[in-house]
Amino acid sequence: MSDSYDVEVKLLAITPDAERLIESAGRLCWNTQEKTGTVPDRIQSWINIGHESMIEHACATFSIRGSRAMTHELVRHRLASYSQRSQRYVREHEESYVFPPELRAHDDADDIYRRAMRNAWEAYRELLKRGLKPEVARYVLPNACYTDIICTWNFRELRHIIALRVSPRALPEIREVALQLRRIMKEQAPQVFADL
Repeated sequence: MSDSYDVEVKLLAITPDAERLIESAGRLCWNTQEKTGTVPDRIQSWINIGHESMIEHACATFSIRGSRAMTHELVRHRLASYSQRSQRYVREHEESYVFPPELRAHDDADDIYRRAMRNAWEAYRELLKRGLKPEVARYVLPNACYTDIICTWNFRELRHIIALRVSPRALPEIREVALQLRRIMKEQAPQVFADL
């Protein structure tokens, strides 16, 4: 088994020519439009002095798969648009949950955790058999359930999320998501994300 969380982060869409758009917005503020494209680190220079409003004009949309515990933290970043797989209308047909790798370091924690997952899923299936709707039966499901979420953030909010969530103090699973976001954005918009 892996020592990291089994999360998946995929870039779905990004503002075309995002860095040129950002520089154009910044140049407008400084009335230096004729210099667009002439200074390679112009965007980072603006970011370094705290002039970040222009990076809000570019956005990226990601598909993320991980636990509901992680997405509960992720949606706290409110400058965004989110669409998440519903447990209210969608029946859970398979026992699908995140296994925190930290459990392996403690005696019997693995067995305790897996037993709790089995019990939760058995209770869920039993409630459905008794005629309860998925929106009610889901109350017994754990935060460890896998879910899918689509997130759209402007670049300024993405920088904030990455800076906050790569911290060793962050939930390890969301740290893994933030590290993947950082890697993707450094490839896609290096002038904006180079310093992170």
